Amino acid sequence: MDQLPAALERAGNEQSWTVADAISRVLKNSEELHSWRRRLLSACMKGLVARYSSSTDESKQEVERSMLLRLEELL
Repeated sequence: MDQLPAALERAGNEQSWTVADAISRVLKNSEELHSWRRRLLSACMKGLVARYSSSTDESKQEVERSMLLRLEELL
């Protein structure tokens, strides 16, 4: 769990986000959920910044759209 947010910041980690979602469901009624979601939010923001600054490739728009939806959910 400690290393997952850093992995989420890198491109092409949709499987890692699936794992993060599963962890969020497990933590649903836990005191740790708020802290966990804050870490995911940070990873999501860093990932978006990296994607926007590294490429203007239109093929990556779907990945960006997915990350923006995730960001909206976390907020």
